Amino acid sequence: STCPDSRPIDPALLPELSSTCCLMAPADPEMTVSNGRLPSDGVLQASPAWLEARTRASLELADGSVFQGFSFGHEAPTSGEVVFNTGMVGYPESLTDPSYAGQILVITFPLVGNYGVPSDERDELGLLRYFESDRIHLKAVIIQDYSFISSHYTAKKTLGEWLKEQRVPGIYGVDTRAVTKLIRQHGAILGRVEIDGDTTADSAQFDDPNKRNLSAQVSRTEPQVFLPPSLDAGAIVAGSPERSTTPNGETASTAPGRTVHILAVDCGIKNNIIRYLVNVLRAKVTVVPWDYDFSKEEFDGLFLSNGPGDPTHCAKTISHIQAVMQRPNPPPIFGICLGNQLLALAAGATTYKMKFGNRGMNQ
Repeated sequence: STCPDSRPIDPALLPELSSTCCLMAPADPEMTVSNGRLPSDGVLQASPAWLEARTRASLELADGSVFQGFSFGHEAPTSGEVVFNTGMVGYPESLTDPSYAGQILVITFPLVGNYGVPSDERDELGLLRYFESDRIHLKAVIIQDYSFISSHYTAKKTLGEWLKEQRVPGIYGVDTRAVTKLIRQHGAILGRVEIDGDTTADSAQFDDPNKRNLSAQVSRTEPQVFLPPSLDAGAIVAGSPERSTTPNGETASTAPGRTVHILAVDCGIKNNIIRYLVNVLRAKVTVVPWDYDFSKEEFDGLFLSNGPGDPTHCAKTISHIQAVMQRPNPPPIFGICLGNQLLALAAGATTYKMKFGNRGMNQ
């Protein structure tokens, strides 16, 4: 009952130790610990045999560079554009962010998986409470150290179990900082994941996702309306203005008895954007597909969402934005990420792909 270095594990130290890679179960190394306790015998077994049985996997880049590691997700080859994220936390949100569609994500923070994956619980709007969409959108995950044991009060499964459920490959044991430095020097680069012993590996050719309309792949297919709590409960009082309050105390109001109506174009919108507009700004939000013709719709503001890929593929969206901009009294238009590029294209500007994306937090 020891760690690989033959020292016994003190159960009292589990909260501190559970995020380290030295803790491995004998039969199934993946284990969720949500109550901060060890198994009944108080120890975890180290298994050198299991270490030898790990499936080798590799990340191969289009320039010929190869980074070796071990599989901890779905064991199948895949390919896409290799990008990196510098956030220390937030992998459940990043993996379900539609903006990562078609991409292989390299996480630069060395330890990943220690707080597991939360439940599929939905909030009052019907959105997954802990995720940015209903599924993982990226092609694969590349990390340095994987924590086989997750310890968090919201954890329901391990990261590896989640990847297998969603059929997404994952590789650990990779020098992710070396990969990041290569991307920073080379710029955006294509890559592919290969699993040792997989006979279909030859079919995983380098695939450039930016040649496709990725927004069409991740967008809703039907309009969806979200109401703030007061509207949903029928609490509007005739003759009194509905007001929206921001965290800074600023308010926005419309005519008495009305609530601000925002039309949001879903090019890959994240759940938290909808939650903020509805629950914090207390606006009625109508989310429409990327190619929905909203040019003749009535609304108080137009929101253009984030999303993956090349904005020039969204020609229909750009045309609809131009129609709204040409109104005698156009409503306010706000674009974020891809949406900002769509707004620029609609105004007559041009866009170009940056050398590498800036993905992280608090920027």
